[in-house]
Amino acid sequence: MATVFFLISIYLFFSAETSQSLQSNITKGSTLFTNSTPNFWLSPSGHFAFGFYPSGNGFKVGTWLIGRPRNTVVWTALRDEPALLPGVSLVFTTDGRLLVLNFTAVQLIAQTNQKAQVAAMHDSGNFLLYGSNMEVVWATFRFPTNTLLVTQELGPDKILYSSKSDTDDSAGDFKLWMQIDGNLVAYQSKSLQVVKYSYWSSQSKSNTRGVSLTFAADSRLYLVNSTGFSIRNLTGGTLPVNKTTLYRATFDVDGVLRLYQHQMGTDGSLNSIVLWSAINREDRCSVKGACGLNSYCDRNGADNIACLCPPGFDFADPNQPNKGCKLNSSVDNDCFLKGANDDYMISTLENTIWERDEYEVLTPVSEEACSKACLEDCYCVVAMFKDQVCFKPKLPLRNGIKNSSSPSTSFVKVRITNTKNIITKKLGKELLITGVVLIAFSLVILASSGYLIYTHQIWSLKVMTSQDCPPDVLRDINLTSFSYDQLAVATNDFMEEIGKGASGKVYKGSVPENGGKEIAVKRLEKLGCYGAGELKKVVGEVEVNLEELEKMVKIGLWCVQTEIDLRPTMKQVILMMDGTIVTPPPPPPNPAANN
Repeated sequence: MATVFFLISIYLFFSAETSQSLQSNITKGSTLFTNSTPNFWLSPSGHFAFGFYPSGNGFKVGTWLIGRPRNTVVWTALRDEPALLPGVSLVFTTDGRLLVLNFTAVQLIAQTNQKAQVAAMHDSGNFLLYGSNMEVVWATFRFPTNTLLVTQELGPDKILYSSKSDTDDSAGDFKLWMQIDGNLVAYQSKSLQVVKYSYWSSQSKSNTRGVSLTFAADSRLYLVNSTGFSIRNLTGGTLPVNKTTLYRATFDVDGVLRLYQHQMGTDGSLNSIVLWSAINREDRCSVKGACGLNSYCDRNGADNIACLCPPGFDFADPNQPNKGCKLNSSVDNDCFLKGANDDYMISTLENTIWERDEYEVLTPVSEEACSKACLEDCYCVVAMFKDQVCFKPKLPLRNGIKNSSSPSTSFVKVRITNTKNIITKKLGKELLITGVVLIAFSLVILASSGYLIYTHQIWSLKVMTSQDCPPDVLRDINLTSFSYDQLAVATNDFMEEIGKGASGKVYKGSVPENGGKEIAVKRLEKLGCYGAGELKKVVGEVEVNLEELEKMVKIGLWCVQTEIDLRPTMKQVILMMDGTIVTPPPPPPNPAANN
């Protein structure tokens, strides 16, 4: 066995050396432009190229496998940077640096500890920079993005990131991590790297440090430790090795590691097939994150999956179902009122579950009890039932999957109140507020108009009397205006009540300035305000919340005060409407009413 392993190692070594020797050298000072022809450096066989490739409305720098109907990108520089605009250049400078000259900046492609003397594009798909003694100072194979080519490896603690889409090579939603414990594990990109959030593993139990994922020339993917000992084979290998048969292992957009075989045609065509997949087609819903938040994954035929929304949810983006779902209604405050359950119903999903992250667990219970418990719980949107246990998960729901091999039932609470009624209710409330404000404003206009007419009549009377009456008579018939403080003094602070009317009480007083002449003063009360009885008369038989209506009337009267300084700000109005601050009784809109 050791002899066989030794011979295989010698074979792989010489195969790698041979492939590395097949290269196209690039001298210092060489430059590529996005709009030049060609805008790449080609390998000797013509299978691989390094340079500019189209990406969106611009370009990116990378390596690709040439073929029809389209090229296959296997490495990308500056992966998460925006696409480069047309007109930029890629330069292997005279001082040995590889960089992009942008219109506003210089972007370094290769970070090296020493200056390179020559660059080369190999038939293996590896682009390298060499030092003065032809030692390798930088290589694309050392920094894999989403693909491994033959003789390439994913070292300890290194990660492959899936692409965002088939047309966008930016880092996507999934990562394949060669863990330092010797286990190769797949996760969602934004999840914690713990067992709970993994969805695939090589199941390597060696707990050996220094393990790498290696890709042999005969297509074998295997894990090897730092001493060269093979720990586990992922694929069998022993496939044909020649100039027209190429292999690549790619961590694809959907978060699955696959091994591809490419057959190069004499006419430049590229026929590709999948030789191996880490996750079978029928199990693709097991990829955590295959569908977004609040959705669930279901098989759609033999080759595809479908991302679906549970009842009561809609797609966040109908054009991208895998982006998840959102609630199409919210739990109103009336959920907590008696009888509010009549506005909701329970919809059932069989064999559909989400990731366990519950705020409450009920056990042992029946399906009926689990359904009822969710219906009567204002915080519950979904309840999952399995083996007499009822789980109430928190929102948002994560990693939903429909799986007939795992019998379970999920109950989804759906609001059944007619959407039109909800809109009408909100619109009615807005119209009511507007109406109250307009009524209050009309009352102010009416009061102001009455006051102007009254003053005009008094002025006319003064003119007439000044012309027709003697001064002593004028003094007796002229109306005198008193301030509130003067009336308080005249009535000894409204001490002696002598009568009472519908709008206020009447008090006895005297005016020292007129020789102590006795007067009667009527004090008006609640001017410009409605009590509960008056509001009830206004709304008639319509069922309204009188406290809310009274609050809105008060707010309306505050907003139409004739003195601008008395009017509340918009922020104060919002706080009063929300009940954050108490709405005080407003003064009469016309200050003259206090006199």
